[in-house]
Amino acid sequence: MVDFHLQKTSDCLFVFSPDSESQGNFFDYHLGSAYIISYLKSNGFHAQQLIHKDPVNLGNCIKEILDFRAKIVGFTVYDTNFNISALIAGQIKKLSPGTLIVFGGPCPSVHFDFIMSTYSFVDVCFLNESEETFLQFITALEQTKFNIEKADLTGIKGISYRYAENVYNNPENQILRENFEFLNYLDKYPSPFLSGIIPGTEGYSTGILTARGCNQNCVYCNCAVLSKKRFSTHSVDRVIGELDFISRHMEGNQVLTFQDDAFTLIPQRAGEICNAIINNKIKVRLGCITRCDCVNETLLDQMKEAGFVSIGFSLESANPQTLRRIGKVHVAEDIPSHGFEKEIRFIESLDRVTSYAKKIGIESIVASIMVGLPGETVSEARRTIEAIDRNKNIDHYAHNFLTIFKGTPLFANYEKYGYKIRYIDNNPIFSKVTYPADVVRKVYISPKSNLHQLKRYNDKSTLGILSLTCEKNKTENGFRNVILKSDRVNSRFVNWLKDILAINGTIIQIYSNKESLTRLANRNYKTLIKCSSPTLNIRNYCFMETKDGLFLLSSQSLLLKSENDNIKICDFKYTISNLNDSDVNFMKTLCREANYSDSVSAYSYMRKISRKKHPFSYLINIRALPYFANMCKWTKELSNCKNRSTLIINDKSEIRFCWYGTKIGTIGQSYDEIIHSFESVKNEILARRKCSLCKVSSKCIKCLFPFPLPEREYCINKNSMDVTHVAELIIGLDQIKQILL
Repeated sequence: MVDFHLQKTSDCLFVFSPDSESQGNFFDYHLGSAYIISYLKSNGFHAQQLIHKDPVNLGNCIKEILDFRAKIVGFTVYDTNFNISALIAGQIKKLSPGTLIVFGGPCPSVHFDFIMSTYSFVDVCFLNESEETFLQFITALEQTKFNIEKADLTGIKGISYRYAENVYNNPENQILRENFEFLNYLDKYPSPFLSGIIPGTEGYSTGILTARGCNQNCVYCNCAVLSKKRFSTHSVDRVIGELDFISRHMEGNQVLTFQDDAFTLIPQRAGEICNAIINNKIKVRLGCITRCDCVNETLLDQMKEAGFVSIGFSLESANPQTLRRIGKVHVAEDIPSHGFEKEIRFIESLDRVTSYAKKIGIESIVASIMVGLPGETVSEARRTIEAIDRNKNIDHYAHNFLTIFKGTPLFANYEKYGYKIRYIDNNPIFSKVTYPADVVRKVYISPKSNLHQLKRYNDKSTLGILSLTCEKNKTENGFRNVILKSDRVNSRFVNWLKDILAINGTIIQIYSNKESLTRLANRNYKTLIKCSSPTLNIRNYCFMETKDGLFLLSSQSLLLKSENDNIKICDFKYTISNLNDSDVNFMKTLCREANYSDSVSAYSYMRKISRKKHPFSYLINIRALPYFANMCKWTKELSNCKNRSTLIINDKSEIRFCWYGTKIGTIGQSYDEIIHSFESVKNEILARRKCSLCKVSSKCIKCLFPFPLPEREYCINKNSMDVTHVAELIIGLDQIKQILL
């Protein structure tokens, strides 16, 4: 829901759009925006962050933003949420031309020239840290009653702005660099937590900063580029104040993450923070990422006592030559000026610090590696994975693929290493890297990898959607999910999604076969970008028939080469036959009743459970059942027809609410038209059946499409014995599996 305690008139409203790398539909707090808001408020301006905790479609989102009547709407933009941010911003400008649209964050800091030349609705781009820049900007606007054409912006460093028909790029903002020698300069900006911008309860999801920037020399990393290789800090007192505040609002096993690029980059300072946490008796579970050569046993002991339960260590490569080439521990050199002593010590330090961290009880030890690094061969990259696998103290690792960011040292000379960069729809924000010798596809991905974890998460979520599980929060005038059974995506489909799908909603596209998925997935993704889709959260699957039955093969399986670990599609006969076979993984199985006898068997099984004295105890104690695609017809309130979370669309553009349902509309119809069409079908069927006269009407979902069970027999069974309780228990256990899988 929208946070309506916010005042609905603002000088500036900040928006942090959901991004394609997360599954959430909501608009949340953002630490960078909150710093600017707290600084503006301390200087007398009224600024807010849009917070929306429920799924929302584009139309309602625009309406809610405009309801704030903000003079400026500022977007925090990353590459991963650029598409949605641009879509929302364009609609705001179209409906309210006088509203100023500004973009800030990592993406416009690098791509401001492209954004300003391509997206005429963006009035200003802010580059890098913007607290003081934004204050100068909004002060200049206030003097002209927020008329940007009358404001003098020429002296404000760190912005690119539009004036009349021209774009002007002012000199870079050097604020943090110019104040580098001032101790704890970041304390100048009020705390987002202590000033009330971010509630303490949201601390675990946003994290805190003890410092900004990175002073290292890695050629691929944009952190040092954005901070101009400067490292700015908060005082220990400021950090302790925030930790104490947040610790009073955290519950259970929540982990508060330090969002610093590398928390222990200055080990002595990290130790001081840990000692202060200990001395102030602050009880909080902490996590961070850092470099494995910036910790030792003494510091790890301090971190453990201070409450650290998770530490991520950067490795990137276990090959000394590669580390030298990318500048990880020594200035980057293609031709080494001397031996690799530093690199060897760096690699060895990972084993030492992870072993000690695990020994003293750090719960989660994570490493990060990168595949596709300059000049690294397939065999060398494999050695890195082998080093991770040998290290029994590493719980899991981030298997990253090299991205070549504009502005990094690598971007200036990537071609000499054999890379090629292709821009999707000629948009540099969406780039695809072609690696020499196709390294990334030839390197083994360990089961410890985050990619395997991501696949498990996506498969779990996909099973919930395919079983048409009732979603917790409903989208107003829209749907949360679309199941698209088609090989192609076209512009008409994408433009229609803007009206009916929740922002960053999930699209599960099921291709007809593996060849179509491999050949067309990238082309379809390009169409989503080109047509400004309200979501890039798309999961690609295809049907695969094997001797063991029908499966859904995911695009992630192709990458991970794990085609034996896919979602199985079965009938109820298969479920009953294998109920006691522990080799069958029902938590990766979707059961759909195949025919009349199959449906009868399913109903008989639920009747059997209903007769038990304690059905819940029985169900919770037997092995997990599969997900069920059409169990909802036996419930009271849990059908997708009633809750309308998911649309099923076939390759003829026909829309359905369930797998066995009749067509209720076609692509292009509005949400209201779809619902009206469905209601018409429903009323006709219920009138024909005389459902209002039925004695079990109040307990019946009144399933409109009970196939493969005939309508008459469905009604007879509902009157004969009520299995509503059992069906709802089974569906409820499906939702528990979302946690267990």
